[in-house]
Amino acid sequence: MTVAVDIDCFWNRLTGVGWYLFETLEHLSETEGIRLRLYGQTIFPYAGDPQPVVAPPSGPAIELAAYTVPAWIPRRVMARVTPWLEPRVLALQRNAVLFAPNYVLPPKFRRARGALVVVIHDLAFLRLPWTLQEETRAVLEAQLHVNLARAREVITVSRAVRDELLAAEPLDPARVTAIHHGPGHLARRKGAGLPAGIPERFVLHVGTIEPRKNIELLLRVWEAWTAEDPSAPALVLCGRRGWKSDVLHEAFATAAAAGWLRHPGYVDDDTLASLYRQALAVVSPSRYEGFGLPLVEALAAGTPVLASDIAVFHEVAGDAAIFLPVDDVAAWKDALVGLAADPGLRSRLGTRGRERARMFDWVAAAARTRAVLERAARNPGPASSGSAPLPAARASGGGLPDDERPAGRG
Repeated sequence: MTVAVDIDCFWNRLTGVGWYLFETLEHLSETEGIRLRLYGQTIFPYAGDPQPVVAPPSGPAIELAAYTVPAWIPRRVMARVTPWLEPRVLALQRNAVLFAPNYVLPPKFRRARGALVVVIHDLAFLRLPWTLQEETRAVLEAQLHVNLARAREVITVSRAVRDELLAAEPLDPARVTAIHHGPGHLARRKGAGLPAGIPERFVLHVGTIEPRKNIELLLRVWEAWTAEDPSAPALVLCGRRGWKSDVLHEAFATAAAAGWLRHPGYVDDDTLASLYRQALAVVSPSRYEGFGLPLVEALAAGTPVLASDIAVFHEVAGDAAIFLPVDDVAAWKDALVGLAADPGLRSRLGTRGRERARMFDWVAAAARTRAVLERAARNPGPASSGSAPLPAARASGGGLPDDERPAGRG
């Protein structure tokens, strides 16, 4: 069984979707009976073209679909020919399954006729459309419904998203499978020194700086907390600058000048592992998420978690976290003050967290994903003949940016 996999997201700093796809491929790379044919930014790269930020996994099951263009062919010629040629070459390769790990596939898949498997990470474009970039929202509104109608199988990253999807789309529930992420990969990291300026006592938030993360609540909490207690732990925001966040970054500058906020930005894995392990607590006040990988990473590190009271966070953390109303500044402040003063509570939450984190397993997630791919290849679906061309995303550059996805890490 040959599966065509869109790996465009590997050309950006990996956040939620990128790490999900990397771990899934890594844990399928040694398996027999499947060929994972990976399609990057182009099938026809030139020598010296940008390389992926993280090299794709390798192994007997992995094949990279890339054919280097001879130097004697002018780049300008290939630039004109490639949009016409790529979809035809990809279609001729007759992949049994087309795997879309980021909602929709880029334009080079538009002539492909394999069985489509779509991964849905959240429905923020329906639930909180104002939090997305306009280009992303437009692509999803125009393409997702059509892709879902063509899909033989759909994977969601949580039961909460599965329930939302079935309520929003006329899909056969038997074709929609919820598969949790594994525990990330930071547990394998040894750790490193903390970024310069990080104090001994701090509370950590991990995620791209964007509206859905509700970071403005944390700023209000710390303003009130530090006004009452100047020795309150610092707030550390670990994540890259996202969209619709200019006002927040202005507030960050003020908070940093006041001494209670640090924003090291996107950090490497060893540094992030150390931040998780040394934090007093991890906070996640998101208004909406599809999964919540930072919660799992914090649980695995044995660090207490305070999270917004939304269904998916209960699904992920169970009784191993403290849940708080998404807009209640006083409740968040009181909970943090109490946690900071109670080492026994922190210890109990840490123990529960490590136990809860054992529920999340990339080996099991990859095995369940393979089962879905195999089922798509052999079972008839909404487009049982497989003859209809695939409706692929037509945003500039192809599919959705990885940094918009809710499972975002720093």
